[in-house]
Amino acid sequence: MKTIKTPFGNMPIIYEDKHMLAVSKPHGLHSVEDRHKVQTDTLRSILDDEYGKIYIVHRLDAGTGGVMLCAKTPKMHAFLNKQFEQGRVKKEYLAVTEPHFDAAVTVMLPISPKIAHGKYKINFKSGKPARTSFIPLSYNDKASLVRALPHTGRTHQIRVHLRAHKYPLITDWVYNKQSEDRRLPLQSSKIEFEHPVLGMMSLEAPLSDYMTEELEKYGLSL
Repeated sequence: MKTIKTPFGNMPIIYEDKHMLAVSKPHGLHSVEDRHKVQTDTLRSILDDEYGKIYIVHRLDAGTGGVMLCAKTPKMHAFLNKQFEQGRVKKEYLAVTEPHFDAAVTVMLPISPKIAHGKYKINFKSGKPARTSFIPLSYNDKASLVRALPHTGRTHQIRVHLRAHKYPLITDWVYNKQSEDRRLPLQSSKIEFEHPVLGMMSLEAPLSDYMTEELEKYGLSL
């Protein structure tokens, strides 16, 4: 599998053709430039250096790793972006949370449309509808490994819903305990979408080195 060097380790190219490419973004790498901060390297700048102009279709939080779709042409960007806007793209995540997450659940709680003090919160008055299903895969006295299926696409949705369900990510400086590590034990593991030529596609990211280390540290199995 082809990889591209980044400040956060080698980035696998999961799929590539003349229309698009899919990468497994490393944990810690910003998807695009943050207008409030200066980043020397982002996913967009690294791919632009490698390919020329690349169009980022959707984003992951900087701390989150995993599958991201990128377009090589404006036409492909519009084609993929429309699917995200219409909620036709299916995504799966792996998350390491607080211990004893022992039962599957679907959380349906509205999330505030605006960030406040660095956080998004549950807001029944002005929040936007949000729904996430969680399926425990492994748990013990130290941590839990959970599959997360977001049915809507709110910012920080998985992190906010995990906190609301009392099982936040085991490491999350915003929604759990303070941490100097800005990586999150959250990986976009699978994505399903329509390709204009090949039809429906399903792409999976290999388990990242960071997630592998987290599973080993907490004695969890996939």
